[in-house]
Amino acid sequence: MNKLRRSRRFWGGLLLFVSALALAAILTFQESRQVAVARVFSLKNLLISQDHTEGEYSILVDEQGRILDMMARRIYINDEFIAADNHRYKVIRIEGNRAICRQIGIEQLSQGEEKVDVPSKAVAPVQAGGTQVIGIYHSHDDESYVPTQGTESIPGRGGVLQVGTALANRLRSLGLTVIDDQTSHAPHDDAAYRRSRRTATGLLQKGAAAIFDLHRDGVPDPTFYRRTIDGQDVTMIRLVVGRENQNMSANLDFAKRLKAAADARYPGLIRGIFIGAGSYNQDLSPRAMLLEVGTHTNTLPEAERGATLFADIVPPVLGVAARPAAARTPSTAADWKGVLFVILAVILGGGAYLIVSAGGWNKAVARLKQFTSIEWVNLLGWRRARRPVLPREKGWEPGNRKEMVKYDRKPAPESLSNEERADWQKD
Repeated sequence: MNKLRRSRRFWGGLLLFVSALALAAILTFQESRQVAVARVFSLKNLLISQDHTEGEYSILVDEQGRILDMMARRIYINDEFIAADNHRYKVIRIEGNRAICRQIGIEQLSQGEEKVDVPSKAVAPVQAGGTQVIGIYHSHDDESYVPTQGTESIPGRGGVLQVGTALANRLRSLGLTVIDDQTSHAPHDDAAYRRSRRTATGLLQKGAAAIFDLHRDGVPDPTFYRRTIDGQDVTMIRLVVGRENQNMSANLDFAKRLKAAADARYPGLIRGIFIGAGSYNQDLSPRAMLLEVGTHTNTLPEAERGATLFADIVPPVLGVAARPAAARTPSTAADWKGVLFVILAVILGGGAYLIVSAGGWNKAVARLKQFTSIEWVNLLGWRRARRPVLPREKGWEPGNRKEMVKYDRKPAPESLSNEERADWQKD
């Protein structure tokens, strides 16, 4: 009986122990799933794939509710931005798609380059100052302009590529070397920045002093980015700096100098500077910048004109003197007509003078022949001494190639003796 009880207690305890282990395993599994779900949700919130999403945009307001800025990207607490008027704000809380911001100062921008400590661990440091190579690439090469292209996205052939070409062409006209890399990094997702990282690294390895990643925003209102500068409608340009990289201070300094130069030459061209979560491959270089050229509701020509104006401020900020290409005459036909007219006038005027001075046409022709045969030849020293006709030996025939000529050799006066030469010189 005791053995039976002990057996029941043993198996009951074992069953209870196994059940406890199973319950612990189930609870652990459920907790791990909840943690995994929480992590996935958190990661989704941090994805930058929401950049430039048409129809979904954030509104940045001050503490009184006044609208400061708008952009088609997810905003996070501690993000900052420098507005067009150089007031600097910081995001203190988020309510839906509204980011409440607090002013933290006013930036004093300068075009002069200040000394910035660049971390030695940069993957591909920028070249020495004065280098005239600029790199352009597109992490989101599908971004397009609806009024011109009919859609906001054309994978691999977006209008933003043409905006990059406009920027490159203007920089080349200023004497800089530009590498306009239009490698596709589709699809338009967060991984596009990882795929474009190889492109950015390649540009730096080719000697690029600065690299620009061109995008366009996704704010629905086309007037938000449109400005009239120098009598033409252009799009404003936003400068974006990633605050999660070791080059953030240098990148921000670069952005400030670009804005200062633009404010001095083309006031209103720069929409502002956004300092947001992310890296945007700017850890590769202290002069790496993300540009948003207008929004999807602007026209492509407006964006191209905005990028062309922006190109004018790049050389002075980099400390490179712009060397405009030699001006080319559209057509040289008018110049050649002018030259031919002058030549014809000289010929006609000279002919008329010759006829009048000679006293008639026949005399003018005779004088002209005399001038060309004697005076002109003498003037150039082309007159040749005539060879004396010498007697030929017998047996010479006109058909013979070898003409036997008998010269009458006479001693030259120099061959005479000194006394005879003296007498000859007296004669």
